[in-house]
Amino acid sequence: MKKDMKFVVYVLNLAMTAFAAEPACPVCSRYHYEEMLLERVIRNELALEQTLKDIKETNTKVVDALRKLQNENDKVNTAIELMERKQISMEAILGDSIKTALANVSESMTHRSIKEMEGRVERFKGKIERHTLSILQLHFVNKANGYVF
Repeated sequence: MKKDMKFVVYVLNLAMTAFAAEPACPVCSRYHYEEMLLERVIRNELALEQTLKDIKETNTKVVDALRKLQNENDKVNTAIELMERKQISMEAILGDSIKTALANVSESMTHRSIKEMEGRVERFKGKIERHTLSILQLHFVNKANGYVF
């Protein structure tokens, strides 16, 4: 009897599986689910393509801006080097001019006046050198900190 009962339950189970109809609700349909999933995948793909396009445009803009910044930095560095060369040249000319002036003045002044004039010239040179050093220090501190004028 148990065998017959198992057989009947098995046959009923097969019959129910074979004759079971798809539900009328399309939400439960396997094909509808796959269609919805495919649509979502395609929407995500389109969104990712747009995002990639935006990222590439932004990257291009950033690279261009960095190139411009580097070009400007190169121009500033070139100008600073030129100014340093001019400063050295001007200091040499100033030193020569002072020596020439002292030579001319020494011929017409007494020994005491010459010593007094030399002291003034040395103080003047000291002030110029301190001013020059402070400018160079400011420049190199700013350059080390990333600030360039």
